[in-house]
Amino acid sequence: MFNPAFIRGDTWGFGGQPVEHIETHAAHVFLVGDSAFKMKKAVKLPYLDFSTVEKRKAVLDEELAVNRGFTPSLYIGVIEVLGEPVLAMKRFPSQALLSLQSGGISDATAKELARMAADAHVIAPRRETPGSEIMAGLGAQLQKAFADSPDIFPAGEAREFQALYEGHLTRLSPLLDQRGAQGLVRRCHGDMHCGNIILLEGKPALFDAIEFSEKIATIDVLYDLAFLLMDLGRRGEKRAANLVLNRYLHLRRAEEDLSGLAALPLFLATRAGVRALVTADLIHELEASASTKQQKEALEYFRASIVWLKPIQPRLVCVGGLSGSGKSTLAAKLAHDIGFAPGALHVRSDVERKVLAGVEEAVHLPPESYSAAASEVTYRAIFLRAKAALTAGHSVILDAVFSAGSERNTAEQLARNCGAKFTGIWLEADPSQLKSRVMGRKGDASDADAAVVEKQLSYEPGEIRWSKVDASGSVAASEALVKQILRL
Repeated sequence: MFNPAFIRGDTWGFGGQPVEHIETHAAHVFLVGDSAFKMKKAVKLPYLDFSTVEKRKAVLDEELAVNRGFTPSLYIGVIEVLGEPVLAMKRFPSQALLSLQSGGISDATAKELARMAADAHVIAPRRETPGSEIMAGLGAQLQKAFADSPDIFPAGEAREFQALYEGHLTRLSPLLDQRGAQGLVRRCHGDMHCGNIILLEGKPALFDAIEFSEKIATIDVLYDLAFLLMDLGRRGEKRAANLVLNRYLHLRRAEEDLSGLAALPLFLATRAGVRALVTADLIHELEASASTKQQKEALEYFRASIVWLKPIQPRLVCVGGLSGSGKSTLAAKLAHDIGFAPGALHVRSDVERKVLAGVEEAVHLPPESYSAAASEVTYRAIFLRAKAALTAGHSVILDAVFSAGSERNTAEQLARNCGAKFTGIWLEADPSQLKSRVMGRKGDASDADAAVVEKQLSYEPGEIRWSKVDASGSVAASEALVKQILRL
């Protein structure tokens, strides 16, 4: 039992102000005034040891050092209070937690979450641990825990999990080790979920990283990201999860060649499996009446992990049509429903053209960037990016004008070569509407204007075998029509 003086405001230099006390399995947190103070419990568990003052001081020093890299404005320092080491932090309102945001996560916030994760992985120190060794260790722990708890995790399904996991690990071990050799195994945050992200001045920021175990936090960067993707999906934020994945891969192009997408199902399954175990552990601490919900949640996480491990045929969906037909808007709305969660990679010709030019998406390119030769280079780039994802077993939604039959044929052949299911969509709208839409764009990757649309209207696209959709109505109407075609 901690000293009762810790719940007095004057202990923390706040006179008679009330102190809010929050207790976790391994720590006490005291909230008073504009400050927060964290103290480790004197406990020793299988995965941590806080049994002495020296050990508690050391782990708080590590927590300070790790978290200052992510959110320096939040962490103040380690102090001593009544003989105990205490981590002093700035207090934030509970409603700042991403997990408590109401009204859903906006597209802008989702993209900032991706940038947050990408920035975190830039500063995360590189480690030399083989990626396959990390995932094999996690898998062994999960398999044993599931087998030891048949009252929560059905034995037959536990055996299925083990077989699927070992199959993935055998196939992916060379890739996992290659990623480690490329510097993609790092000392990460390790606990990147919505409950450990706050919004500071509207921007997401990480806090409360894994501090007690270098081993647990030494992971593949995509496994670190997978926790956030899994958690967003679990909270019903499927579109946000898809946007986070797509934006993250865009920001990390120099490091991620998309081959790592082959390991994403394993990473997601492992994250869900770990959450299943953590949730199951709570059952033993609760009254029988309160444990029913936890048991149901643990089983849901467990079964979700099995679903992620089951193979699924990748899919290539191409959305074509003249500028202003709504290709990119529609593709972004459909992406999260295509393939396994968190959905398809969205490859957009307008964005790839800007990448090739070495400029930001909203920078306007000169006319020569849209010459026949330049367009050929752009299409080659989008097909290469789509091929990389499809080869990794990940679905792709590709949006471009596709005005030439050769471009459409290449897309279809790409799907066949990669063993992917193919669907081609061709959007159509009245010329005046196309022009009106492009003229109303602001800050978009597309440089098309009314003159571009007029030029496109003169094209001879040849026979279009793709499913034609009237896109002259609302985005919702177009989305509904395409979902019928895709059977989503």
